[in-house]
Amino acid sequence: MIARSIATDEVASSCYFRTTVEQPFRKALVQINEDCNLCCAHCFVSATRVGMQMPLGDVVEKVIPRLADSRVRRVTLTGGEPTIHSDFLDIVRAFRTAGMDVGICTNATRLTTVQIAALVELGVHCNVSLDGFAADSHGKFRGDRATFAVTVATVERLGRAGILQGLLCTPNTLAQNEEYARLCGFARANGARYVLLNPLGSMGRGVRSKAKLAKTTLHMREIFELTAPFDGPELDIAHIRFPNAGARPLAGCEAGTIIYVFTPGEVTVCPYLVFAARTPQSRHADTEFIVGNIFTDPDIAHRLGDYRFHDRYQVGANATCAACSLNSGCGKGCPAAVVAAGGRIGDVDAEQCPIVDEDHAEGRRLLPLMPA
Repeated sequence: MIARSIATDEVASSCYFRTTVEQPFRKALVQINEDCNLCCAHCFVSATRVGMQMPLGDVVEKVIPRLADSRVRRVTLTGGEPTIHSDFLDIVRAFRTAGMDVGICTNATRLTTVQIAALVELGVHCNVSLDGFAADSHGKFRGDRATFAVTVATVERLGRAGILQGLLCTPNTLAQNEEYARLCGFARANGARYVLLNPLGSMGRGVRSKAKLAKTTLHMREIFELTAPFDGPELDIAHIRFPNAGARPLAGCEAGTIIYVFTPGEVTVCPYLVFAARTPQSRHADTEFIVGNIFTDPDIAHRLGDYRFHDRYQVGANATCAACSLNSGCGKGCPAAVVAAGGRIGDVDAEQCPIVDEDHAEGRRLLPLMPA
């Protein structure tokens, strides 16, 4: 099964995801644990050192077979920090034994030599969070300056092992813009396939930190110019929800194709819809996007099939989109971003829309509030 790029040259990268899968298959992100060894300023799930972990037996007996019934063929294991799960490698082996492609999202501070060797043997790739290229940026953003050196060293080990797939980056005001060019060069030198950059969103801890730590529109444009030259056949630079300077129509919504399983078992058609719905400004309840619980609902595959997000909600159901000359070729952007901005699904994705005057887009800062 081949992954498909959501963004193309014809549309803006308005979806938080870089790739999806072709119908009728699905991709799943599985939060195997809530606990994390770090405390990152932007964490969508507000992870702490305390939290639940999925029991290995439930993963083997319920999560994997029910995801397989739901036509899931690719999974990304996430957290918290998944590598600190007490049964981390056994969970990875279980998914691989079931024939699923597996990726790991990690902060790369706790991966051991033994774990890396096992992941190589299992054919599993890693995506590493790296939010700047200095201890004073990445380290402080992640809550521990010392983590920068550890993360860089682990990325180099993953690169040498041939299982480094991508670097996940949230530009922030703790970093100089030039750091992101150095980060892209570092990714290329270590054999990464992609660097995904996306702005700090108003979800999870980002609700409080965005005003202080989010880069302004002007800075995001400069970061784009600094990093775009690294994009090429060997390294994809994915600028997710960057300013839509090219006035392109927007990508569409993948809700229902990319699903998420929370540690307690809730299954959602899109993690970002739930993250957004749990913010103070949301006008939607998170339960609107949760189809059931993978531990207690053996019919979760049928629930996913019956949900049909785009039958329940009409994205772009507003006068601006209706009157727009780009309407027929526009996917109307990300409904989760609309919810996180305090709107209702159907409203304009104002942060990305090329028609809406950006000076009046809610939450859009053009001038820095602090040195960046």
